[in-house]
Amino acid sequence: MQQQEERITSRCGKVTLKISRVMAVIAAVVLSIMMVLSVADVCGRNFFLKPITGTFELIGIMLVIAGCMGLGFCQLNQGNIRISILADRLPSRGQAIVYLISYIIGAAVTGMICWQSGLRAWAYIFKTLGGVSVTLKMPYWPFMFILSIGFGWLCVILLIDIFITAREVFRRGSD
Repeated sequence: MQQQEERITSRCGKVTLKISRVMAVIAAVVLSIMMVLSVADVCGRNFFLKPITGTFELIGIMLVIAGCMGLGFCQLNQGNIRISILADRLPSRGQAIVYLISYIIGAAVTGMICWQSGLRAWAYIFKTLGGVSVTLKMPYWPFMFILSIGFGWLCVILLIDIFITAREVFRRGSD
């Protein structure tokens, strides 16, 4: 039974790592484009007195992509900020319990963000909520779906962390 669980989690780990890496590469490429666009806008504004129209909007929209696509990879590598002043003083089982609670809260919050951003994207598509940018008239709904996908993926990673941490909590004897 334990071998089968390890095989499933290792296979799940490989798939989640591949998907997270692809999403992180997308985030890195978009972040690079944001940098080039910002530099080009500043140079155009200062040297040619002609800024790039809509740069502010594009940067804001691309920030959604860059920020949300990297969330899962960051959590997978435990790169998110963790304040462990209390947890460091607890025994290992106590630490696992604290982390389990934080993963549960994180999964609930990211799940709600995923759900609500998906609903908002749906509303932008099928209702008239004025879901376009002011200068470029770009629709917001594709980026709301990207926001939903990013937070949904983070929620999946947190659910995996919940499963792994819960196994750790309930497998050990008391410390």
